[in-house]
Amino acid sequence: MRKRIERLQGYMEVTKAHEIARRLFVMNAFDGALTIMGVVIGAHFSGVSNSHIVITSGIGGSVAMGISGISGAYLAERAERKRDLKKLEMAMLHNLDDTHYARASDFATFIIALVDGISPALSASILIMPYFLVPQISMDTAFYASLGLGLAVLFSLGIFLAKISDERLILSGVQMIMVGIVTIIIVSLLAAN
Repeated sequence: MRKRIERLQGYMEVTKAHEIARRLFVMNAFDGALTIMGVVIGAHFSGVSNSHIVITSGIGGSVAMGISGISGAYLAERAERKRDLKKLEMAMLHNLDDTHYARASDFATFIIALVDGISPALSASILIMPYFLVPQISMDTAFYASLGLGLAVLFSLGIFLAKISDERLILSGVQMIMVGIVTIIIVSLLAAN
């Protein structure tokens, strides 16, 4: 088992998949949070009074983002890696199908696709959690809690990015929150009319 884990870690290093996966995680978690913020705001201003509608819409959106992310990233990453492998084969005048590099490339494609699909679904799922507490809490409370969780997700993503780039944590988190607030304002203005 330990050897297998070391081999998979080696695959990640050879292919630089961890860097790609990290970028996709942040971008798609960001997309998932903002998308569900839009759904929640739209439901609120449309007068939806049934939490089940928000939950099913949120889950539907989360699942769709997950499927889209996994399949789209898998197909795109697979094509890019196959192209790179063919270029390398032509340069080396040797078939690389059954090599460490080919297996690493396949593994990287799988991991990148998985991260691409899970990250937006995960962040989106966090935002719909308050609606599971209705009727213990009101729909208005669930709405504000959802937006608060969304801003917390964005703040966390900002801190994560700051750690990667060795920048100021709080500033980066606040910048992400500002994007969330701008989104809330714009979507609220559109939904309220």
